[in-house]
Amino acid sequence: MGNKIDLRNWATDASFPAYLASYESLEQHFRGQLDGLSPTGKGDRFAHFVQRLVPQTDVGSDFDLPVLREKKSGDEGVDLIASGKDGRSVLYIQAKMWIDRAEDIDSIISKFQAYLTTHSLIGQQYSFGFEDRPTYFLVVTLSSLKGILDRYEKRKFASEDFYRRCVTEHRIHFVDGHQILSILRAAYSKISQLPANLVLNLETPFIRKDNVFFGVISSTELRALYKQFGDALFFENIRDFLGPAKGRERMGRTTPNDEIITTITTCPDKMLERNNGIVFRADEIKPVETQNQLILTRGSVVNGCQTTMCMVEYAEGVCYVPVKVVQTTDSWDIAKAANYQNSVADIDLDLARHLRPQLAKRAAAISGFQIEDGEKSAFQIIDAIYDHRVAYDETRLLYIGLFSKTPNNVFTANYTELMTGLIERFYQEDPYWAKTFETLFMLQGASQEGLEEAKETFKHPEYAGMFERLYREDSLSYKCFISILALCGAVDINIAKRESDLAVEHERMKKFLSDALVTLQNYRDKFLRYYTLAVKI
Repeated sequence: MGNKIDLRNWATDASFPAYLASYESLEQHFRGQLDGLSPTGKGDRFAHFVQRLVPQTDVGSDFDLPVLREKKSGDEGVDLIASGKDGRSVLYIQAKMWIDRAEDIDSIISKFQAYLTTHSLIGQQYSFGFEDRPTYFLVVTLSSLKGILDRYEKRKFASEDFYRRCVTEHRIHFVDGHQILSILRAAYSKISQLPANLVLNLETPFIRKDNVFFGVISSTELRALYKQFGDALFFENIRDFLGPAKGRERMGRTTPNDEIITTITTCPDKMLERNNGIVFRADEIKPVETQNQLILTRGSVVNGCQTTMCMVEYAEGVCYVPVKVVQTTDSWDIAKAANYQNSVADIDLDLARHLRPQLAKRAAAISGFQIEDGEKSAFQIIDAIYDHRVAYDETRLLYIGLFSKTPNNVFTANYTELMTGLIERFYQEDPYWAKTFETLFMLQGASQEGLEEAKETFKHPEYAGMFERLYREDSLSYKCFISILALCGAVDINIAKRESDLAVEHERMKKFLSDALVTLQNYRDKFLRYYTLAVKI
């Protein structure tokens, strides 16, 4: 059900970062990222990348996340193995960074053949007919395979018969550098911008009052929308998907997501009557004459990410929820009002326009950092080629510390202490906060390095216990305060001494962030010295 917008057309409108500008740029980017590593290190790094890439491919979408094998490709030619979502099939994967000759293809196919023969429970050579284990093969490379496969197929190699049978039975697939570029571009678009066009197919004719449309939407339609647009569907939502409770239960209570999942899995027919529904916002809404379809321009979910993703991930049959679609250019009043019914902190509601997981991920994708947002562990392809990991909770606290009346607000996160006028000035200059996020990401990386040095510096048994609170997982606020204190010392600016004139304070903070980025990039040793001093205070 539903009309699909061509994702390729949607993605080409994106302003891609330099490393996604062309195949040549991506190739150069990978070479730069892997420079200095040993051949084994490069192979391991690429294999980890492929592990996260495969689920985004057409063939990989039918399999679970691949598992890296302990044996290297030089041993048996299989780097990763993925189990089919059907519980029966298996995908053997070779991650070979560069393939330059037809002979390389022959070597890979021959190793697949040998691996299958060796590990087959049936004595027949290249028998694919395992009723309990249908077998497939995938080769992933950064090289362009145009021409190389043609040359391989025109020559008589020892692996020819095995290869021909694989092709005939659709058992073998290839993903080369050009396809990797397309996958990364699509993934980048899904996390970095609003969908240009979004079609909502409703189960009933909509009801319209002024600029608001009401209707009913199915889990099938929501799943199709998420498959098409990914996280871009929630680009303006205040929170990412939180998943099941995983220890977040309040005493004597289950979390809303657990209740939603229970309803979806045990009595899906009750979902419509029990759930408050989903709210979309769009710059423009075009109703279709059939009265059960709406075309949204720059539309997204502003409230209901949890409901949507619970239905996407847990609905086995079809269930339904109410949907409200509002035509407005300002999503934040709607988002704040809608989220007051949920357990979203006041400060997160107040900051939603300027700081939310989706913006942090967008900035991370552009500047080259990997973002992790606490409990959510889903891999995103655009993140997979980087070493750096940035925790969203830490980004949030550092942001609060820098843009509050005093950095002490990292401990209480009181929204009344936010300098909203200053935040708005920065927003007007850079709506996506790209430079600010870049500084925050650099600060997190440098602070982690400083933390490791502090452990080594203050390890003597006589006083090591005095610093243990800095290393605990529950001391994030304290760690962020130390980071801000060290940064202020390194650039010699006390951000707590705020200027009464907003324009002057804006210029002062711009200089602070600019100097901070230069220091973290070029004079990290200076920051680390101040970090050690901050730990001692």
